[in-house]
Amino acid sequence: MQNVGQRDASHFVFGIWHYAGAIALVFLATHLTFLPASLEDLDSINFSLGLREFDVARHQPHPPGYPVYIAAGRIVNAAIRDEAKALGALSGVAGALGVFALVALFARLGPRLPRHWVTVAALATVTSPLYWFTAARPLSDAAGLTAALAIQSLAMTATTDRGLVAASFLAALATGIRSQVAWLTLPVLILAGVRHRTDRRAGFGVRALAAFVAGVATWAVPLVALTGGPSAYWHAVVDQGAEDLSGIEMLWTRPTPREFLRALYYAFVAPWGVWPLAAVVLIVAVIGVVVMYRTERSSLALLAVAFGPYLAFDILFQETFTSRYALPLVAPIVYLAAVAASKLPGNVGMMLALGVAGIGASVGGLSVTSYASMPAPAFRLLGDMRQTAASRRIGAATPVLAMHRREDLDLRRPMQWAGADLPSFSRRLAAPPKHEWLELVKYWNAGGSDPVWFVADPMRTDVALIDHPAGRYAAYRWPLEHPVLLGGVRPNEMDWHIFDAPGWYLGEGWALTPETAGVAQEDRRGPGVAPIDGWIRRRPEPVTLMIGGRTLSAADAPGRLKVTIDGRAIDEIAAAPGFFLSFVRVPEGALAGVGAYARLSLAADLPRLAIEQFDAQSAGRIVFGFGKGWHEPEYNPGTGRSWRWMSEQGVILVRAQRRAMTLSISGETEGFSRPTHISIRIADRPVGQATVDGRFSIRAQIPADLPAGEETAVVVESDQSFVPAERSRRSRDRRRLALRVYAVQLTPAS
Repeated sequence: MQNVGQRDASHFVFGIWHYAGAIALVFLATHLTFLPASLEDLDSINFSLGLREFDVARHQPHPPGYPVYIAAGRIVNAAIRDEAKALGALSGVAGALGVFALVALFARLGPRLPRHWVTVAALATVTSPLYWFTAARPLSDAAGLTAALAIQSLAMTATTDRGLVAASFLAALATGIRSQVAWLTLPVLILAGVRHRTDRRAGFGVRALAAFVAGVATWAVPLVALTGGPSAYWHAVVDQGAEDLSGIEMLWTRPTPREFLRALYYAFVAPWGVWPLAAVVLIVAVIGVVVMYRTERSSLALLAVAFGPYLAFDILFQETFTSRYALPLVAPIVYLAAVAASKLPGNVGMMLALGVAGIGASVGGLSVTSYASMPAPAFRLLGDMRQTAASRRIGAATPVLAMHRREDLDLRRPMQWAGADLPSFSRRLAAPPKHEWLELVKYWNAGGSDPVWFVADPMRTDVALIDHPAGRYAAYRWPLEHPVLLGGVRPNEMDWHIFDAPGWYLGEGWALTPETAGVAQEDRRGPGVAPIDGWIRRRPEPVTLMIGGRTLSAADAPGRLKVTIDGRAIDEIAAAPGFFLSFVRVPEGALAGVGAYARLSLAADLPRLAIEQFDAQSAGRIVFGFGKGWHEPEYNPGTGRSWRWMSEQGVILVRAQRRAMTLSISGETEGFSRPTHISIRIADRPVGQATVDGRFSIRAQIPADLPAGEETAVVVESDQSFVPAERSRRSRDRRRLALRVYAVQLTPAS
């Protein structure tokens, strides 16, 4: 009978590993099919440079060095010559091996957990969106986690001195894959050492410590020697540490409730890609904590020792919104959820677990497919720049390179990686924080005439201070439906503007966007403090200026806004309290003078006046502005989205030649119980209408025979509106709002 029981147990254990092998093979095949099209994060670029020439002092890779990971990467790179694909394949192999490590760890953590649930828990872990997705990236996260899980399992199951000494050595060696491995392995090793029964505890402790030191020395001694000695290596580590503490958003350096909530979100919710899936898993995991506390407190304590220190480290000291740092936390959450699901009656728990695995694999799989479909934004940008430079005609001007501050920092490594393939630039402008556009102003004011290639942060809006015609702009975005899985990637998304002799540009003190209004307020600049300047390209024909804004104090008496060009008075605009909009005609010849640009100055006799709208176009071209019924521009710094609220009726004032035009409006309604009817008219003649619910995009055709007079009023009306303060006691906003409008375009009809 005993032999029969042993055969059954052996057969059952064999079944677990059999299923684990099947899962691992499917995982590996799927990931090797969708290898990354390029490098992406700064870390992956550093790893790639490390494959070429290992030098930690030059951040090839960055400190602490990852020598074991680089050694493994070079082995794979010998077979797969593309560095991004080689590192991606290494992550895929590590992720597949992680299935076996998870099975071994979960079997040890829960001796009372039914054996088939061990495999199901491993399946749900590797199909979680973050695990699935991270195992496709050319980074060390997947390899480091697999090594840590395997060492945790070895330390928990070791019953002899030799086993624990071996675990100590391997734990030290694995920190050469990824330094965070120490937070996952050392606590388990310490606990295992304390629990270990031996007659020679002092001697065992010395051997375990010696093994750990030997494991570290295996990679640390060559690492320090290759870096140039202890002093050079120490400087590299200190510099990296200073950068991490000064330029990174973490709870330790920003201990606020908001940052704490963000840290919790990226640790527990973001790994699941979509919040409904996260909610189900987390609720069931909390139930699992209760179940284990009642029935398996020792296993719960072991789980806390294995992952608790890393959780604290991640919440406090790692960049809050870098999603991949939460990868090690997926395993304990899934295990807790599996414990709870295994207690459900019938097949309910199994169906729930398989459903979670299926949805997770779908979210992660689609994300990997999209991720592998094209190079990262930074590398697409550099590729397009290279092609554009190669297609320039002989003798064409060499472009000037300018960037927002974030891109100026984040693109240094991709540009270094590109090396000789990078296009040449006549100069590179500085990127002072919050004032990057002023470097372009200085360049043009000093007589610069070469085209400026400006790489912009999509979250920034100061490019509104420069005239940029359509067709000279490209957006570079990740093709992911669930971008949270890439949270914290650097370089991230970006825009590319080509400014070649812009029609106009503006200096300090203009409030065309909430961002530039904030900078103007911070710098104490504005037309009521001192004249604000802009520059208009000289031309012989007359020009139409559109100038709009508002006085910020209702108590102020009506004021005047004086408009001058090159010191000559052009017009005065009446500025009553509230919003104002005016079109100013600059007569023929008024822009003549020395230099490529005429200087425009606006000065007000009111201290609190902001200029929120501006355009300058040759007479006859379309110029429009937001008139009565429109509110001030607003902006979400978290998403980079800008909009204006419209009341139940908003007027768009247009000045143009008599021609057919197309009006395009996009936006959304908010919180109405029924669809909203939107109508567009000129005088009493309707030109467009739509019934919308939520987001909308409307195109209205304006016939050539409708515009009459100097200005045409296009009236947009909504049959529903609301007052925020009447909806919620927490709001004091008494404005009447109807439509949140993201974009308005008025173009000649095609």
